[in-house]
Amino acid sequence: MRLPSYIPVLICVSLFVCACETSVMNRGYVGEFGDFNKVAVGKDTSQDVFERMGSPTASSSISSDGSYRWFYIAKKTEKTGPMDSKTIGQSVVVVTFSSSGVVKSVSKATGERDVKIVSDSAASGGKTAGVMGEVFGGLGKYRKQFEDAGK
Repeated sequence: MRLPSYIPVLICVSLFVCACETSVMNRGYVGEFGDFNKVAVGKDTSQDVFERMGSPTASSSISSDGSYRWFYIAKKTEKTGPMDSKTIGQSVVVVTFSSSGVVKSVSKATGERDVKIVSDSAASGGKTAGVMGEVFGGLGKYRKQFEDAGK
């Protein structure tokens, strides 16, 4: 039994249409940003905010006065077919805490400005081993353990 000649054309057209479908993705904080209105400045602590809002998307290091910040970031992107994704919405809430852990301020920002989270790392002061050092570096350690065990 032979398929009608239009079936392969229909399959190709349907695959083409599906490949060009727009997909929308939500990333980051998934809670309600309106709930940040319930955070009491000068009263709530970092534990209260954590229990109510959940884990922050990112946090700052402690500044010289001991304060620190939590960032709740939500980003909505859209991608059509093989095209690069574009940001169609973004919301950022910054909660600033005092050195004692009490909320100092809550600020909100919305818009399409990209927030780049930098994942730089500081160089360690140790040595870096090459491939041979990684493979054979531990041999002396094990030999010494066996010699000490025999004493």
